[in-house]
Amino acid sequence: MDEYYSVKQSLQEYCHKANNKVRLIKNRYNLSRHNDKGWMRKIKECQEEIANSNPHPHYLSEYRGSEISYWLHIPKWMYEDSKKKTIKRCLDIGCAYGTLALYCKRLFKCEVYCIDFVETYINQELAKRHFFFKLNNIELDPFPWEGKYDVIIFTEVLEHLNLYPVPALKKIRELLALNGFLYLSTPDASQWGRMPKYYDNYKDMPARINGLDVVDDHIYHYNKHELLEIIDEAGFIIKRLEYSPGLLNRHFNLTLEKS
Repeated sequence: MDEYYSVKQSLQEYCHKANNKVRLIKNRYNLSRHNDKGWMRKIKECQEEIANSNPHPHYLSEYRGSEISYWLHIPKWMYEDSKKKTIKRCLDIGCAYGTLALYCKRLFKCEVYCIDFVETYINQELAKRHFFFKLNNIELDPFPWEGKYDVIIFTEVLEHLNLYPVPALKKIRELLALNGFLYLSTPDASQWGRMPKYYDNYKDMPARINGLDVVDDHIYHYNKHELLEIIDEAGFIIKRLEYSPGLLNRHFNLTLEKS
């Protein structure tokens, strides 16, 4: 009987790995279909500049090859919107290595402001050439600049928030100009699963840190119902919603406007 369960477990593990390999190949193929698009060429140029700027080693070893799969639709939407709108100021919240911030700079030819609560990712010389950068936590710190932004980028950050998410989203809404766009991406819990070591429900997340250290991790993955719930509560409406394939599991991609 023990041998039977051992064989069964081995077969299940084999099937799981095989399914993941198939999904990985399929998702990479879906990404490759966009390689001849103008917006994709611009993204690749931005990645190349970052790669040549002595970035954090993780960018070269892993993140560069995966980041587009998280927010595939967003640079395409930004490219489309650049044909219809004049963009003067862009804000990237949680800019990490700066790919989309640099894309904004090249696409819109506008002022680009970037914040992140971790400063080890972005190359400071790259930032000085292209952006206004500040070390800042959108949940906890006073925002460092005055004024409104025509475009706000909030990609792969929502799942990292340590606190109940609606106050941070409302703060972002106040930074968005009238008729501005918020571009957001985040993992889809229906494929990624939950993060059980933190919270079973986002409504259990605290309103304040209360002396605890800020954790740089995926704190909560939202399903579609929860995501729509917090978007509505924060005072946004959805202009676009698509799924980006991710490497294995999909991500929500959205364009939001003020309601």
